[in-house]
Amino acid sequence: MPVVQSILVYRGEDINLHFSMSPKKDITGWTISFTVANGYNNPTKLFQVTAIPTNAPMGRFDVIITKAQLNIDPGNYVYDLFRTDPGNNRILSVGEFVIAKDARNP
Repeated sequence: MPVVQSILVYRGEDINLHFSMSPKKDITGWTISFTVANGYNNPTKLFQVTAIPTNAPMGRFDVIITKAQLNIDPGNYVYDLFRTDPGNNRILSVGEFVIAKDARNP
């Protein structure tokens, strides 16, 4: 069953999101994608990045999102974190992805 959670970020920042499998599970060899869209079941994705294992045997990985990718109008979006290697398509996490206004730009 996927973890449902909200993620809050600020427009135009570089961010590193840390994830851990719970219970711990070895993710060695997995391909994990993080996708943000305007809504669920929307074929147009705002951006997609591949997760980077930081401690695969312990189930830890990061998603790095750049300021260019987060240069999006502030608002409420949705994300999914999906295991995409062949034969193992499975959603790991899903939820609201909130991009807040930043103080530096109007």
